[in-house]
Amino acid sequence: MIAGVLLQIAVGDLIVQRCPRLELASHRHAPLSRAAIHLPDADGEIVQSVLPGDPVNIRYGYRGGDTGEWTGTVQGTRRVNRDQLCILADGPDLPLVTTTVRECYADESAMAIARHILDHAGLPVARLDIPDEIIPHFPLSTVPCCMAVRQLLHTLQRIGHDMRRTALWLGRDGLNLGDFDEPGAIPVIESEGNLIRHQPSESRKGLHQLETFLLPGLSHSRRFRLTDTRLGTDRTFRALGVRHVIEPDRMRTFIGYGRELGC
Repeated sequence: MIAGVLLQIAVGDLIVQRCPRLELASHRHAPLSRAAIHLPDADGEIVQSVLPGDPVNIRYGYRGGDTGEWTGTVQGTRRVNRDQLCILADGPDLPLVTTTVRECYADESAMAIARHILDHAGLPVARLDIPDEIIPHFPLSTVPCCMAVRQLLHTLQRIGHDMRRTALWLGRDGLNLGDFDEPGAIPVIESEGNLIRHQPSESRKGLHQLETFLLPGLSHSRRFRLTDTRLGTDRTFRALGVRHVIEPDRMRTFIGYGRELGC
């Protein structure tokens, strides 16, 4: 085991004592953050005690150092093998997917439409920053909030605005919609330090991939600084995808960054 690891997991009334693998994932242009919790369950007791909708709380990081916290609800389970169960959980942004909107807007501003759509989700709104165009006609036929916002962004794209870097996400202070970053400290990933692997994309549309030691609490839309002496890179980037993987002998954070094609 790695010395100094902090990993506390609660699923409903279950306090997890052993976790062979934990994975936390978030993506800037996807509506949901997710967790996959692998647990020993050879006798099948856990699969019978864990139900969809059970609350999940995960605290992870380093004892006496940086930590992160993730909360969500159980979505379901799947068998990894005869002895191991994987609990799948959705993040607190779940209402963006499960809450639907059925409206028809006429001669409303894009900002007013966006705010009204997001009010349906019942989550606090932190910042909206999109072109405030008047939309003559905008019907929504019982679609999830995240899809309704995506349709609004496509409408703005069609009338001449570049919305490819605009995203909707639930951040520290509430829902955000726009081309800006999630606030937070800027971690440094550098050669001869914590940079384990840097794989530039071979495609203009693909994301560059980084592997580093665990950066607790880092999520998509945060800024990070990359110093790679091999490739001559030294600048800050926006994280478009972040995946934390914690195993008994390995703790890693994988980051995707590059060109945004969200809309």
